[in-house]
Amino acid sequence: MLKSIRKSVLIFLGFWAMVSPTIAQESSSLKIQPIPPPTRIKPYQRTTTVVKPNVHGAYPKTTNGKAWDGREPGNYSIRFRLKTVTPDNVRPTPYTVFRGDTVFLADHHIGSKYLRDTAVIDKNGVANFTGTQKLQRGMYLFVLPGKRDYFEFIIDDDQDFEIAYDTAWFSRDYFNKMVATGSVQNTEYIKYQQGKMGVIDQLYAIDQQMEIDSVGPKKEALELQKTALLNKKEQYDSVFIATHPDHLLSRFLLTMVSVNIPTDYPNLPNGDKDSTFPYRYFKNHYWDNFDWNEDGLVRMPVNVVKQKLDFFFDKLILPDADSCIQEAERIMAACRNTIEMEKYVIWYLTNRFESSNIMGMDRAFIHMAVSTYGQGRAWWTDSSTITNMCKNAYERWPTTIGQPAPELELRTIKGDWYRTQSTKAPWTIMIFWDPTCGHCKEVMPKLAKIYEKNKSRGWKVIGLASGDKRKEWEEYYNTHPETQQFIHLIRGEVLSERYKQNLFTYFVKSSPTIYILDENNVIQANRIDIEKLEDFINHLERERYPHLIPAASAKEPAVKNAESTSKDVKSNPKASGKPSTKTGKSNNKK
Repeated sequence: MLKSIRKSVLIFLGFWAMVSPTIAQESSSLKIQPIPPPTRIKPYQRTTTVVKPNVHGAYPKTTNGKAWDGREPGNYSIRFRLKTVTPDNVRPTPYTVFRGDTVFLADHHIGSKYLRDTAVIDKNGVANFTGTQKLQRGMYLFVLPGKRDYFEFIIDDDQDFEIAYDTAWFSRDYFNKMVATGSVQNTEYIKYQQGKMGVIDQLYAIDQQMEIDSVGPKKEALELQKTALLNKKEQYDSVFIATHPDHLLSRFLLTMVSVNIPTDYPNLPNGDKDSTFPYRYFKNHYWDNFDWNEDGLVRMPVNVVKQKLDFFFDKLILPDADSCIQEAERIMAACRNTIEMEKYVIWYLTNRFESSNIMGMDRAFIHMAVSTYGQGRAWWTDSSTITNMCKNAYERWPTTIGQPAPELELRTIKGDWYRTQSTKAPWTIMIFWDPTCGHCKEVMPKLAKIYEKNKSRGWKVIGLASGDKRKEWEEYYNTHPETQQFIHLIRGEVLSERYKQNLFTYFVKSSPTIYILDENNVIQANRIDIEKLEDFINHLERERYPHLIPAASAKEPAVKNAESTSKDVKSNPKASGKPSTKTGKSNNKK
């Protein structure tokens, strides 16, 4: 037992020694086109280079170091002065605030709100939040006693300031009489709120007046005033961005400004208008209004970082591993001198690729796991998470698309030994299945129909049944003659230790799991759905052997471009016409 474990560990370390340089070479060989900084604002610039500690070392030699919380050294003192503290002898109501009440400091973080600190209102009506590590940049919340309500303010690099405010319980108009001292960013933010609320108040007053003067020249005059105010409200953010290009709020507001695509399309060599121009222009300028250097964008009322990344990868990028790796490297390079932004980007990209149901995307996950978590760049997490992430990458690597299928020699249903690499076929379908699995019992007859239709083209099917289900395997074989043309193997009876180790390198987490191999036993598809299998092979065969595929099977399946649902851009001209590579993992059942 110990010998077997020791051998598995050595095999794993050998794999890691091989794959880590491969990923590093892949990263260094990519020709990364840097993302240009935004021009409508002043990009945030740190005064010093960020030094992010490698607290766990490089995998597999990770240590149990303490994760870094991303907080930089320094002090903060954020004071809130309440102008109207309730006298002690007044009867408490839901709207009273007394000396001695506890108030809270909270922040927005990737779409949620989190408490960060507490303070007590002193005899002078001041609540002072203090700490010996700087707060991260972003939009924060001052939460009133009992967590009854809150208002927002800015935390930037200046973290020693005071905000004086009134309770304004009934109107919730906290900003009307608010004053910030010692913080330019909050002074301008308060003016922004006061100005915008002033426009809204004027619109409300006009609506009230229009209910009274509903006809005649007065109504026409009011409608003109209302239209002017609505235009002013719509332009308010643009004016703020233009007049405060170095403000954190401007960087946030600009992220929500869409790309303005020119209406004059260039001409193609044949004189026609280039219909692909809107897509290319939109994609090339998608990040023009996004400041990757601004950590504060992670702590905003709207998780705009996720929204932008979701749209970019869902709608603009060809859903294959190479394209995703290329764009992931561009984005990580853009935020390399940040803390919170880089942390979120690495976490987002790694988890997106790991959980993707698009076939072949596991290579993008492996790239992220090895180049970030495996190289000490995941300073925020613990060593067990890093170990699990890298082990997951290790388990997936040997059977990613483009890798030679690990050779097996297993017992057949007839009792003979069969070596999988001896299969001579243009296409070999390997299905890992369980004879007691309900979904497998649905898939196997479907696969038999596909095989019957295409066996004249030389296709082969190898069924690899669960190793502990020989009795059920034999019963299924004897009662389902349509599947007896398959090469049936059982995973529990392996000729040698080498083949046993190879068997474990197949990434099989659910049943059924289907692989497609070409004539050289190189993996062309992994974990593909049975409904996509025939179309996928037909597509590959058309590319490689157009003279072999019969006319009846030569039709190309309809493809939904990843970009076709975008309202802003036309379909992606780079779409290859390949059939869908969704693996349908959600339908697989144990």
